[in-house]
Amino acid sequence: MSESAAWFIARGWLYAMIAIGVLMTVLLVKNWKKWDWLNRLGTIAVIVLVFHVWEEWVIPGGFHWIYNLGSAFPDRYPMSQLTDMITNFGGAILGVVVLLVWGFRTESGIAIGAFSLFEFIVHMFLANKSITEFASAGQTAFYAPGLVTASLGFLPVAIGYLVYFIKHKPRPKLRQWIGGVAALVGLSLLFVQLPEAILKDENSPYVFEDHGYYEQFIGDGNAE
Repeated sequence: MSESAAWFIARGWLYAMIAIGVLMTVLLVKNWKKWDWLNRLGTIAVIVLVFHVWEEWVIPGGFHWIYNLGSAFPDRYPMSQLTDMITNFGGAILGVVVLLVWGFRTESGIAIGAFSLFEFIVHMFLANKSITEFASAGQTAFYAPGLVTASLGFLPVAIGYLVYFIKHKPRPKLRQWIGGVAALVGLSLLFVQLPEAILKDENSPYVFEDHGYYEQFIGDGNAE
């Protein structure tokens, strides 16, 4: 693999995410008055995703460590830099394409709303797991990387969709709920489960060298 490709997997895509965030913010501001709440919330969700991956990877980073906890190689297995890049960058690109080509509609709103709620629930679970696992090493805060943006970003998006679907007339039909849930399941398989199933490797070269938030608890070794 070329050095540029390796750099993109390790860091470059994070800067591309910032570019996506800027683009989506400009579109949101420019079209706020003429867009409905489906397009507004869908666009906001992509912007939140940008902040979310930066919290997980960089500020403070270290999400991989709690995600891979229990693995003999928590710095690369089953989540590696490559698989997580595919998951997050792929999701952001898809969000841009959907907005620009079709716009966010009812089914996509259901999928994004459910995803946003799921993100909050998962990060609450991981925060509890983190403080349980690392209390003896000094962790006192109820936190795991990604919790802040999941709580302040994805949860409000999920609530926004819920309020919209309750107040909007006509409300989504059963087939639209089924379509939205099916879309979420399908995309989860495509962007999360499938890449990890195919690319997970205990000898993966796509290693997280910076353990971010967990550096203070694991020291120089890789002890759990």
